[in-house]
Amino acid sequence: MKNIIFILMMVLFLVSCQKEYKADSEYSVYEYETYISKLISNKDTLEFTSNFVLNLDDNIANILKEMSLIYELTPVNIIESIKNRGALYQRIFSNNDDALCNYLPKDGGYYDVSITYKKYKDVILAQIEYPSFNKISENSIEFVAIYLNDKWSLLTINFLNI
Repeated sequence: MKNIIFILMMVLFLVSCQKEYKADSEYSVYEYETYISKLISNKDTLEFTSNFVLNLDDNIANILKEMSLIYELTPVNIIESIKNRGALYQRIFSNNDDALCNYLPKDGGYYDVSITYKKYKDVILAQIEYPSFNKISENSIEFVAIYLNDKWSLLTINFLNI
């Protein structure tokens, strides 16, 4: 009888300890960073570019302006640069020594990433920043993701001076 009660208590304890993470939570951003860094380290440009949001409704665009988001490059410009092996491709996916893909682990998840999670009104943003690996320029690379339609998607890429 004591064993049955003990087993029941242990089962209840384990069930109560189980933590569920919401898809729009800060924890989910770390999972998304692992996914994105895995795409970059494996040079999967097609899957990477398919993660960009191409259309935002005016309401969300206005909220992003209120959030003072740095939005230098549009998704279309980013996709074109990567597709044409332009400057963004060189900084992220190329075989150059200082390209981001050469520093990220193949299974994703970089140890020195800085993630900022922001929620304003109904818009949730994450800024995923990787440090500079370039000896000449000290620009870090920031990927801005937005939570829309029950998933994280990329919004833009910024190069920030440290």
